[in-house]
Amino acid sequence: MLQERDWTVGDLSAGKSTEDILAIDPAGVTWAVEVKNTAAITLAHRKQAMAQASARKARWMLMSRIMGTASWLIQRQGMPPAVWGALQEG
Repeated sequence: MLQERDWTVGDLSAGKSTEDILAIDPAGVTWAVEVKNTAAITLAHRKQAMAQASARKARWMLMSRIMGTASWLIQRQGMPPAVWGALQEG
């Protein structure tokens, strides 16, 4: 999903004490990305993303799957929440 939006995915660690993905957006900003595929979207997940990004000295991003859909709630430091789905070609 990030690569479809011209982001560069640098590291897929899926660690418990680090972010799941380290990614760079098209403007060259580095993001520590936490991915959650759970039934609930919680404040604890956001706090985890923020803490991990702080340790990495990067901006934080939380991608939470919206259960029952193919969409994701995207929360990013300094930006309003957004809903992302797969981009359509054509």
